Amino acid sequence: MTTATAGATRTGSFGNGSAAVGLLDQYKASLKPLAVEEPIDVGWHRLLGFLVAKLALPTPISADAITVFAIVIGVASGVVIAVDFPHHMLWGAALCTLSAVFDCADGQLARMRKRSSSFGRMLDGFADLVTMTAIVAGSIVHLLGRPHPSWFWVLAIPTIPICTFHFGLYDHYKNVYLRFTSPTYREGEDVETAVARRRELNEKTPPGLAMRLVWWVYIYYVTSQSDFIHRVDPYTSTRLNLMPPHDAARAEIYARHAIGPMRIWRTLFGIGTHVFSYSLFLALDWLEGYVLFRFVLLNAIGFGFTVWWQRRASKAAFEQLQLRLPDQRGWDAEVATVKA
Repeated sequence: MTTATAGATRTGSFGNGSAAVGLLDQYKASLKPLAVEEPIDVGWHRLLGFLVAKLALPTPISADAITVFAIVIGVASGVVIAVDFPHHMLWGAALCTLSAVFDCADGQLARMRKRSSSFGRMLDGFADLVTMTAIVAGSIVHLLGRPHPSWFWVLAIPTIPICTFHFGLYDHYKNVYLRFTSPTYREGEDVETAVARRRELNEKTPPGLAMRLVWWVYIYYVTSQSDFIHRVDPYTSTRLNLMPPHDAARAEIYARHAIGPMRIWRTLFGIGTHVFSYSLFLALDWLEGYVLFRFVLLNAIGFGFTVWWQRRASKAAFEQLQLRLPDQRGWDAEVATVKA
């Protein structure tokens, strides 16, 4: 899903060519760099989100307000899935998709206005958590009303945290890829920077209950993501704010090594892809199929192959870059193994 982070944007020109070409230029400018964009977002969620952002652009509606609306729609989707009435699963699928569209629109609107917001980024992560929790809870209520073999629950229960692992991997490698390859676009921050920023803001103005909740969710997410990434890939780094400024030579080196696994991360493991596939299985009222798809197929592709490829890419890229950051432990482990 999107974050309200500013990137290099441009407004499409209607003077050169048709209005359709101008709109296409504006749409492209509202996207993140395509090397990290999920194809399903580019062709579906962000396309519809662009229309929402265009309508909101001349109004006082803020990107954060659109994020809040996305949360409301996501919670409504969970309620509709849980409550049994004719075609409720179709309605649940439609609302799930609509929530993703508005969640894309907030970042697109921020990029159109060339405004960034740390709070917007945090609120967006909070929106993801609330929406997914509501939809999962509604799905569980729906499934409990139907008989299932024991094997289904054995797979379904771990599928929930597995989804967060998949999202975290894509999110991390996307952020690192952007740090090295994009001269203007930045997304994400490391735990140390987030904690320092929270401390600084708290000293200025004591936060209210809602703000404390958003901060807690955000810090918990970036901390747990960092811990998981270090276990999966000791050659990468989550210290995003310590990475060097953009340089064309470094960009070429990192992209050459990392573009292969990045194509898999962005195609299969982002939240947009999850929402699209989940909405499809909701519409079919076949959540069992989604569990098999996520637990069996995507785990096999992700942990069986892509993680291995990514570790090799991280090691090769950072070695060629001659860059070592404080949290990289892969080479330390190799030295300890040799000494042992």
